[in-house]
Amino acid sequence: MAEEKRQRKTMFYGEHDRALDPQCRVSLPSEWRSKEGDTELVMIPAAGKALVLLPEETLHDFFEKLQDESIANPEIQMAFAFLGSQARVCRCDKQGRLPLDRKKLESIGVDGQVKMVGAITHIRLCAPQNWSVPEDEETIAGYLSNIRQVGNGAANGLAGVLSSILGSR
Repeated sequence: MAEEKRQRKTMFYGEHDRALDPQCRVSLPSEWRSKEGDTELVMIPAAGKALVLLPEETLHDFFEKLQDESIANPEIQMAFAFLGSQARVCRCDKQGRLPLDRKKLESIGVDGQVKMVGAITHIRLCAPQNWSVPEDEETIAGYLSNIRQVGNGAANGLAGVLSSILGSR
C-alpha cells in the first residue's frame, strides 16, 4: 500500500519591513514563497488599518466549509460579497516580487514602506507605524481566547474569524 504524502501548507512566521518599488511590488521573503515558483495569494481587507494575504487554497477551503450556511444567512452572504468585491489576486513573478494594489495600500496608510507580519496562516500587511506587538497580559489572553474559539468548530469560529478579519466597520 502506497503511503500518501500529506501536502504541506505554507506557514508564515516573523516580521519583515519591505520597500515598495515604483510598480507597487514588494519582495516576498523566500521562505514564504512556493518552492515550485507559483506563489499566488489573495489580498483582502482586515481590521486595524491592515490588509491580509492568504494562500488561495486556504481561503477556498475555509469558505467551502461555510458554503451551505452562507446560502441561508443574508448576513454571511453580505460578508462574502464584501470580501469578494474587495479581494485581489496577487501572483509572484520569477524574482519573488508580489504586485500589490496601490489604492488599497494607501487606504491603510502605507506609503513607500510596508510591514509584512507572518500570522501563521496568512500575512498581515500594514504601515510600519501601525504595528506593535502587545505586551500586556489582557490583550495576549484575549488573542489566545479567540484562537480557542476558532478551534471549537467552524460554526462557532465563523463569527470570530469574520469579525477579526472585518473588525467593526
